[in-house]
Amino acid sequence: MPSNEENVALHASNPNIISTSALPSPSRARLLATAGFGNGPTASNEAHTGRLNVFHRVQEACEARNSPLYIGAISLVNLPQIIAAAVILASSWQNETLCFRIQVWVLLHTIHLALTLLLAWILYYLDIARSINAIRLREQYMTILSRVKFGLDLAGTSSFLVGNKLVFSDSARCNDGSAMYQLALWMVIISYAKLFLPCLLLLALLPFLYFCLPCVIRLLSRLQDLMRREVLTQEVGTLIDQLETKTYTSNMFPPEDACCCICLDTYKASQSLRVLPCAHHFHKECVGKWLLVNSTCPTCRKSMFAQV
Repeated sequence: MPSNEENVALHASNPNIISTSALPSPSRARLLATAGFGNGPTASNEAHTGRLNVFHRVQEACEARNSPLYIGAISLVNLPQIIAAAVILASSWQNETLCFRIQVWVLLHTIHLALTLLLAWILYYLDIARSINAIRLREQYMTILSRVKFGLDLAGTSSFLVGNKLVFSDSARCNDGSAMYQLALWMVIISYAKLFLPCLLLLALLPFLYFCLPCVIRLLSRLQDLMRREVLTQEVGTLIDQLETKTYTSNMFPPEDACCCICLDTYKASQSLRVLPCAHHFHKECVGKWLLVNSTCPTCRKSMFAQV
């Protein structure tokens, strides 16, 4: 460990160097933790917060894929293909045919669609179920089901690539108008649609996002301002009702002061007056309308509601 004289000489040669050896051990630990070194509490908390943020984002994405909208969409897309493939494969299967590869691909792709749909419904049931058995099953098998889902996604990508190659490479000898080839072609087209539909929807929404969205945001902002103003008016009205009210008599104020400076009309007997905390007085209706717009006294400009 360098001596104090060596530390002073080193600091004099380079003022930017902080000598941590001269610090006590708690100060040195806090300095290293603040700088991000070691296992200090600050660095540990930041790392823990970052991991939690990533976990929450992944969990939100998984919950979105288990939503009723996703289940309805995947059922609407997969179920008609499964039914059509089952009917065509049962009625048109041929062992000796030039399009045997396409038949096998349609069979495997149909099995993949059925497994994907079944797994989606299982995950949806485990996600919405609140019984003890469902919670126990979710804790036991969710990791395995997630791995199976990942494997099915990879298999679906491979199936799409293989089917795309077979349909277009064998079109010269298999495109004879048979139901098997038409089914394979439509399966590939639907796979393309599932891949590019989000991009197409985004492109279709671009004009709306560019031209209409600012107007919608401005309209919503104004509606929100109106709602806030209505709530604020109700609150101010409640505060106004708490102000002192008096019935005017002829000897209540001097003659030169017996008038409302808002409407410039003199007070008449039995009129209701509102006396503010600053001792200024006005017609009840006049000052009520005034305070709904301005929260200050019309005469001295003092804030009224801060004193109520």
